[in-house]
Amino acid sequence: MADSTRSRLPIPLWAVLALGLFLAGLAAPQVSAQVLRAAHDTPEWEADRQSPYAGSGWRESEGGSPSETFESVGVQLRSWLTPADLDPAATEANDCWGYVSPSGREYALIGLSTGTAIVEVSDPGDAQLVSFVAGPNSGWRDIKTYGAYAYAVSEGGGGIQVIDLGQVDAGVVTLVNTVITGGSLHTHDVAVNTESGRLYRLGGPGSLDRGLRIYHLDDPALPVFEGYWNDRYCHDAQVVTWTEAPFAGTEVAFCFANDDSYGGNPGIEILDVTDPASVSVIGSINLAIPPIFSHPASYSHQGWLSVDRRYVYFNDETDESVSGTPTTTRVIDVSDLSNPVQAATFSNGNTARDHNLFTWGSLIFEANYRSGLRVFDASDPLAPVEIAWFDTYPDDDDAHYNGLWGVYPFLPSGTVIGSDIERGLFVWTIDAVEVPSASAVGLLVAALALGATGARSLRSQRLRRDKPPHS
Repeated sequence: MADSTRSRLPIPLWAVLALGLFLAGLAAPQVSAQVLRAAHDTPEWEADRQSPYAGSGWRESEGGSPSETFESVGVQLRSWLTPADLDPAATEANDCWGYVSPSGREYALIGLSTGTAIVEVSDPGDAQLVSFVAGPNSGWRDIKTYGAYAYAVSEGGGGIQVIDLGQVDAGVVTLVNTVITGGSLHTHDVAVNTESGRLYRLGGPGSLDRGLRIYHLDDPALPVFEGYWNDRYCHDAQVVTWTEAPFAGTEVAFCFANDDSYGGNPGIEILDVTDPASVSVIGSINLAIPPIFSHPASYSHQGWLSVDRRYVYFNDETDESVSGTPTTTRVIDVSDLSNPVQAATFSNGNTARDHNLFTWGSLIFEANYRSGLRVFDASDPLAPVEIAWFDTYPDDDDAHYNGLWGVYPFLPSGTVIGSDIERGLFVWTIDAVEVPSASAVGLLVAALALGATGARSLRSQRLRRDKPPHS
């Protein structure tokens, strides 16, 4: 009787809880993987994933011809390293940046699904892999530099990887720190204001850490968390120290913002981040509602100031597919920071999505996914004209998420690098125009800076010599 009664007793509570956790765990990976992989994953993005290029790369120094034919005008290919050339385990590449050592040797820093590769491009026709720093697996990785350090973040987590480039000329690159302060370890992008010595983590897969997370770099090897702004999702940003009254000396962040990582009310939030503990909005523009004189924006992706800092050139990653419009770049007049207005748009008539762009002198360099590198002459800042291009995705120029992700035009030699999702690192020389020398643009930037904040420390001056214009 006792045995019979015992057999009919309810299942112990601990067993019920264990079973519930097990069943929940079976369902969780699909949701968790989606969130952790990218803050802005969409079915369209996933449908566009392709295998990395299976052929070999190419260097001009080796002679012969590349294994694939790329159409171009005014741009000369000097080296091409595939994702497998950079790391055999990599399945795709993402963003890129550059670094110049004190000796003047030039390097490309390129994000891969598996980490960050460092490639010397001092001889653009003989690019050589120097080192690779493993990181969390992710299709999204971003790198910026300050002094002799690089900072890598990803949507796969890992916080901020601090990479010492001080001995890169000797082939030595060291991961010296991993910073896990400041909330979620997942980050979409990173920005550095080399004028103030501050680093900004941007975006992420959660609602609690979607804006700016701010760190000081007094010790560049040890970023210290100072504060945050979380009112909107900030996909990317450019942060500078302003030089013009009434905001002279103010640290200003141009935040390319949406309601959340999937979009909504795309525009630019112009923030005063001088005090990271008390960030305030100086001005903003919503590019999805009037007054604008073109189709409404769909997603606020990225942008960059003109060298004179009067305009922001703004790209919308999704309007080509949403509105069926050709590749469109918006020109935002920010001469009055409190009242930014759209001043113009321009297009090359192509059908590809625009992605990342930077200005260098009077030139605009755009990495436009399936149409590759596009170079515009912005001598007339309201009507830039395309003057050169190199198509890294030969199949078509459709509005999909494949092809050229990033471009970096700031190397003093004039060498330009680009990162292609499927095809890896491209190293180019621009033939159509003379790329501005570092000294010419540097003089302009120095002139702007003189009116801003007065004397800086000797260490700050030393660091700033290595920075690209208003990065």
